Amino acid sequence: MRSVRTTFQILDAVADNQPVGLSELARRLDIPKSTVQRSLATLADLGWIRPDGHDGTRWVLGDRVRALSERIDDLGRLREAALPILEHLNRETEETIHLAVPEGNLARLVERQDSQHALRLVKAIGTRTVMHAGAAGKAMLAYLPQREIDSYIAGGLSPVTGHTITDPAKLLEEIQAIRKRGYAIGEEELTEGIVSVAAAVCPGGGRPVASISISGPSTRLKAQQYKTYGKLVSDAALELAASLRN
Repeated sequence: MRSVRTTFQILDAVADNQPVGLSELARRLDIPKSTVQRSLATLADLGWIRPDGHDGTRWVLGDRVRALSERIDDLGRLREAALPILEHLNRETEETIHLAVPEGNLARLVERQDSQHALRLVKAIGTRTVMHAGAAGKAMLAYLPQREIDSYIAGGLSPVTGHTITDPAKLLEEIQAIRKRGYAIGEEELTEGIVSVAAAVCPGGGRPVASISISGPSTRLKAQQYKTYGKLVSDAALELAASLRN
């Protein structure tokens, strides 16, 4: 833990003093040169820092930092654009509305509008779930390039509940059905007793950057409502996608 803390201290010092060399960092932080040198090598290998173009013995922040900053900016813009859409959908359905984004092979919850019903789904912001379980993840998975879908399936389809699709052929059939109707349905695949309907947000018809879902208990969200909720959530996803292109 101490070595991790030291590495982050060195990264902060590079950010504050770039371009900066080994000796100056060791002096500023009162850390042995050998320790600083090891941390610099690790940060450079991971892309967080790079040698200065004018002086190879001095360090500046690397491309990994810029990429992270852009992701944070993109997420902030996404949430800002999505919030009024999620609020409207929440008022219209009186159910819980989720905004999720793809994160590697997972779906991460980044925004939520809670149902006012006493019986409702409450999931913490930041929760990560596998993409093949639940409507929010499946909606995004369905619109990834086929090679990425194949790679995801090859990694294994572990069950989350007894209703999770774990058979590759069945998941591929489900993906085709999602593409055909324009939205995904999750029936207790992620949480027992919870049903969800979701649509992917694909600006310009490209790869998914998010999904919007409507979730509620299976005792209240019935199969005869899927088509209505599917239309609502698909329209919401299209509206958000259009706003992100502006």
